[in-house]
Amino acid sequence: MKKDKLITILGPTASGKTELAVYLAGELGSSIISGDAFQIYKHMDIGTAKVTKEEAKGIPHFLVDELEPDEPYSAADFQEKAAKIIHDENEAGRIPIVCGGTGLYIQGLLEGYSFLPKVKGRSRWEALLEEKGKEALIAALRDFGETDIPPDPQRMMRKLELLEAGEGKKEANKSNSLIYDGPVLGIAMDRSVLYDKINKRVHLMIEAGLLKEVESILASGISESAQSLKGIGYKEMIPVVKGERTLEEGEALIRKNTRHFAKRQLTWYRRMPYIHWVEQGPSAKDIWYREIKAYVISYFRGEEKDGR
Repeated sequence: MKKDKLITILGPTASGKTELAVYLAGELGSSIISGDAFQIYKHMDIGTAKVTKEEAKGIPHFLVDELEPDEPYSAADFQEKAAKIIHDENEAGRIPIVCGGTGLYIQGLLEGYSFLPKVKGRSRWEALLEEKGKEALIAALRDFGETDIPPDPQRMMRKLELLEAGEGKKEANKSNSLIYDGPVLGIAMDRSVLYDKINKRVHLMIEAGLLKEVESILASGISESAQSLKGIGYKEMIPVVKGERTLEEGEALIRKNTRHFAKRQLTWYRRMPYIHWVEQGPSAKDIWYREIKAYVISYFRGEEKDGR
């Protein structure tokens, strides 16, 4: 069966994925699908570094601003939603671009992971606990590659939710090959340069009003235990809102946690050997963009010659 076509752009946080995706989408007449675990939530713009209308430059973006902060969202949900969008875009004659840094979401989509089915009214992990007991949760954690197993079922389920949101490992239940045709581009850069970009981005988030954004979300009645507020930038600011931490301390912790997250992302990507890494050299950014565009075009032209 003929595979749908897809362009994938991934990389650590603050590496410039969004800007590159917008450029390519504009040049190729394409659209963008967010592969981020938190940008799908409404009212969460600053802390997720969500693309603005100006930055989007009229390019259609999917899986952005679609859910309320108290709604659940998982790698399985992303896989299901993204697969439909990819197929519909291909049917319309467009090759969409998946852009994101949540490793499990991207890898699960590209490699066709099989996730546990949804259970109406309960999380998949609550259903698993009820139907098969605590040992089933332990087995699920081990499937994720976890060796540090929490002692009680509630903490086990919480850890599984975080793992499924892209904060851990997933090796089992995947296909033997990529299920889409298209290049998988990874943005690479010197670690010190990346960390400097992260620190500057976090400071700009604080200046842009991240504290007020978190205050507004909590004031709307969203529980601080909501999955959406477990994202970096939000979980560190909740104690600031409550007066338990200073704004400066909150900013420092976000910087630290974001750098650690970027390191985990890079570790994850090493297990995806099909990534074509692109690193900007001494040439100007516009020249670098054109080189990447040429690579993408040549990739699909090569497929046409091969009859795929």
